[in-house]
Amino acid sequence: MRKRIFLSNIIVFIVIIFSKPYSYKLFLAGILFIIIGELIRLISSSCIRKNKELSTNGPYAICRNPLYLGTFFIALGIMIQITSADLIRNILLWAFIIISFSYIYYKTIKSEEKFLSEKFGEVFKNYIESVPCLIPKLSSLKEIFIIENYSYESFLKNKEWRGLVGIIIIEIIIDIKLIKDL
Repeated sequence: MRKRIFLSNIIVFIVIIFSKPYSYKLFLAGILFIIIGELIRLISSSCIRKNKELSTNGPYAICRNPLYLGTFFIALGIMIQITSADLIRNILLWAFIIISFSYIYYKTIKSEEKFLSEKFGEVFKNYIESVPCLIPKLSSLKEIFIIENYSYESFLKNKEWRGLVGIIIIEIIIDIKLIKDL
């Protein structure tokens, strides 16, 4: 699932094309979820050292896939924003995104877990047993506030800023559609 980002972007743009957003209240409500999701992704990207060490601190002490948890919140926010007055359209778009993202991220997580299991062996097995996949382990929430868990260099190397730029573009498109359809 190396192309998950590309596929996810295509899916989001298809959903936006077929959407008919109708409410600024829903647009603003969606922004809250998008901000939460993007914050999760930004802080997660600053403490992961891909292919070098198993990330188990910061957000990775709360769930094994905080980047994908952040993506879930972002997708939820976008879906709230593009909710239309047409129930059938809503059902079809929600079903499309839920099925598509579930498939993409299920396959991605399984593939990554296989790789990490081969690379880190028993350490990864112990990590899986103590940290949930996506549902946050709130008892470990204090890990987020340990500054030493984060690295500006990792943040830059992981290029999460590109996702932020993508979110801004998506928000502009949804806002234009909302204005046009009012």
